[in-house]
Amino acid sequence: MEINSDEFVGQAAKSESGEWLICWGDYDVTNRGESFSIRVGNREEGYGSYVLYNTIQNKIILRGHSARPNSGSAANNGYFALEDWGFNGSGLSSIFYVYSPSGEIIVERRFEANIFNSAISVEGKLAVCQTCHNPASSDGNLLTLFDLTTKKELFSTEPVEQWAHQYEFLEEQQILVVLLKDIGKYRYDRFGNFLDYAKYNSDRLTCRNYGVILRSADELLKEPDLDPQRVDTILNAILRAKSLGADSDQGNKLYALKLQGYALELLGQEKAALSVYEEALKINSKIGVKRKAAALKKKLDGGKVY
Repeated sequence: MEINSDEFVGQAAKSESGEWLICWGDYDVTNRGESFSIRVGNREEGYGSYVLYNTIQNKIILRGHSARPNSGSAANNGYFALEDWGFNGSGLSSIFYVYSPSGEIIVERRFEANIFNSAISVEGKLAVCQTCHNPASSDGNLLTLFDLTTKKELFSTEPVEQWAHQYEFLEEQQILVVLLKDIGKYRYDRFGNFLDYAKYNSDRLTCRNYGVILRSADELLKEPDLDPQRVDTILNAILRAKSLGADSDQGNKLYALKLQGYALELLGQEKAALSVYEEALKINSKIGVKRKAAALKKKLDGGKVY
């Protein structure tokens, strides 16, 4: 986005109505007489700037500054969200802001973690952000939803899946919908409860991302009291993951063989499980199934010790 009248150049995001543009520039310009310097991106100082522009009125409504404004979003009521990535000295930290068109701060939430992504709802009633991992802080890997009408944080919780690809909002019900790449759409209520576990688990097994399938199978095989029909469903998903490409990657092939062996054992197909374990051990003897294979071999051979 370039605003000639304001000598501003930066990135921009538009509200769904098209009326509002939030523009931000993660750089600082310092004028010293006839010379000037520009500091961009990671830096120790030099505030970036943002501009709220109304396309119907064809004018700038608001100008402001923050350390490193990034990844903005705008709502139809002129509210807008920005991530402040902070200066280098801040370490793993960030601030999530939501402003009104008058410049009032609606949300100012500091995290001891970097923000991964964020969004504001169409009509400006809700906003969300999600943080990256930070082993040194409880602020890492958090999904946080805000009610912009009351200016309150509704919930901040560790998400079921690592990071959302996009967000949607059911504003009146205060429902957050997360879009997980290659998997599907799932809902959180205003208290942070994940509402779609059954659909989520089913979708992970039936998607076309073999990495997602194998991680899901691994989790599900650890559940207590699995019935044979459920185990058979998981086994078929593992076999499908292999056909989708896991077999062409040695690490994932070993992972798939290990899970396949577990599933076959649970189904009582011990000879087939042993064969799978032995196939995995031929590729890598440290895959972690040597004891299982030895125990099965001893059992199938009538208790002989090898």
